[in-house]
Amino acid sequence: MIASALRPLAAIALVGLLGSIDGCLQSGEPSVPLQPGEPAASAEGTGTVTGITDGDTLRLDVDGTELRVRLVGIDTPEVYPEVECFGPEAEDALATFAPRGSTLSYAYDREQRDQYDRELMYLFTEDGTFINYELVAQGYAEALVVEPNDLYYDDFVAAEREAQSQGLGQWGQC
Repeated sequence: MIASALRPLAAIALVGLLGSIDGCLQSGEPSVPLQPGEPAASAEGTGTVTGITDGDTLRLDVDGTELRVRLVGIDTPEVYPEVECFGPEAEDALATFAPRGSTLSYAYDREQRDQYDRELMYLFTEDGTFINYELVAQGYAEALVVEPNDLYYDDFVAAEREAQSQGLGQWGQC
């Protein structure tokens, strides 16, 4: 788990480096990288994004097999069957972090698949941005624990509280 005491130091050190990737995402929100030894450093593999389904689900080509991937530990507002407040924005945010054709690293928690046979993954951009975390930190998603997959739950809850307190994303719009 990301050590709470190290989070501010890591964020300060990387604000300059990661500030340029904000693009059309909400500016001023630092990415919180993982420490050495966390899944980004020991990723189980990489894949190429082939499409976005909604704010917390995408398709990833891994070694020629297209996988349906559910970002584990988070939940975004829905875009199907009915559009929920901030659902389209969450979908757009995921598409910005993981555009079609981009390469992502992934890691699993304790369970690899959910009841819908989707892969449950933590996803990371090539520069190490932890997508699951950033979606929560920027107000596009909320923390969701589906036991036993709780590796980053405390970090996601802390990020959600901070996003709520700042009125970011859905917390300022819905």
